[in-house]
Amino acid sequence: MSALLHINENRVLQLLDWDKVFHVIEGALESVASNHVIQSARSVIDLKETNFMFVMPGKLRDDNGETLGCKIACHFPGNTTLPPLMANILLMDALTGELQAVIAATGITAWRTAAASAVATKYLHNENNKILAIIGAGAQGRIHAICLSYFFKFKEVRVWNRNRERAVRLVTELSNDSKWKCSFKACETVQSCLSDADVVVTTTGTDVSIVKLDWLKPSAHINGVGLDCREIDDEVYKAANVYIDHWDGAKEELKHLIDIGIQFKGQIGDLIRGSIKPPPKNSLTIFQSLGMAVEDCAVARMIYDLHMQNK
Repeated sequence: MSALLHINENRVLQLLDWDKVFHVIEGALESVASNHVIQSARSVIDLKETNFMFVMPGKLRDDNGETLGCKIACHFPGNTTLPPLMANILLMDALTGELQAVIAATGITAWRTAAASAVATKYLHNENNKILAIIGAGAQGRIHAICLSYFFKFKEVRVWNRNRERAVRLVTELSNDSKWKCSFKACETVQSCLSDADVVVTTTGTDVSIVKLDWLKPSAHINGVGLDCREIDDEVYKAANVYIDHWDGAKEELKHLIDIGIQFKGQIGDLIRGSIKPPPKNSLTIFQSLGMAVEDCAVARMIYDLHMQNK
């Protein structure tokens, strides 16, 4: 048996690259629609006191061959010196099942989620991207601001958070980075953040609807991130063309939308493959992003290959 490789978080962050991650996530989404993956809805274990652990196994066949992996993640929102999400991916030989590497995946989880939103935005929103609105200034809000600014060159990025100081800190951090050519703004209200925004990202995880239809531009695109995306009001879903990352996850984890009559237009991978038509021009669109095991597998494989090439 080969020696087990461990790739720590610092090394992962050295190897992550937006263009590479976008490419493998686009490929993973297309592979889902092409039935070249094996995965199921995540298994969640309640650890009490708001803590939980989830397990996401999957197998993917793409341009890099076959990849077999399993992400194990713990969500401990009370963490102070550590991130609330602690994740690792077990990468295995797809032919034998032998464990090849344990790859730290807190950064991978953030990057692949934001990259999936970027891919969805590419295929669902073909308007001039001038204003980006981020609802929630946590880890996902931050990485989405960075990712979408990188790919779409917004002129203005707005951030709202329930604790405004957190939004101000994020805006200050981003404003101090000289590589960005856009302006960053911390908003007082959700409505002012959403007003005339071309692209919206919701990352709060709240069970209270705070994104209202009347506040949205009729041609806006929304990336709804996370398992319990209740911050988007039901009337927004009813007015929008709603797309998902994978059917199995949607049927299991988006029952609350199905129960109010929402009919998903298709998977993002279906758009990539061209097997379904894109939404009408200037329409309101939503990408409901649950996250998938094969996204983790694809990025873990990329990290493994880059690490082995650059040891």
